Amino acid sequence: MPNVFIKEHSKILSKMKKIINWLKDDWKNNRFRLFCETLGSICFIAIYVLMAWYGEAVSILNIFLIQLVGSSLHIINAYLRNSVNLIALNCIVIAIALFGLAKMALSV
Repeated sequence: MPNVFIKEHSKILSKMKKIINWLKDDWKNNRFRLFCETLGSICFIAIYVLMAWYGEAVSILNIFLIQLVGSSLHIINAYLRNSVNLIALNCIVIAIALFGLAKMALSV
């Protein structure tokens, strides 16, 4: 039993080292891409935090605006990583947000 624990522990440490090395490499060679990726992810995390905190009272305007910023940053990141799927996904997300903003603006 202890051998299994040691093997699993060493696998986890090995994976953590790979992730840390990947982050170091990105910081060294692709700071702008890492910045866009990180800030874009923070935008989407912020959306979920706002929704959890305010519930049904959350400002949809703020959600859409944060979503536009996050998706724009993710598109830059996806372009730099040559990821057509992520570019397409975030273009769709931007289109949905713009549709929602237009609908809000026209209903006022």
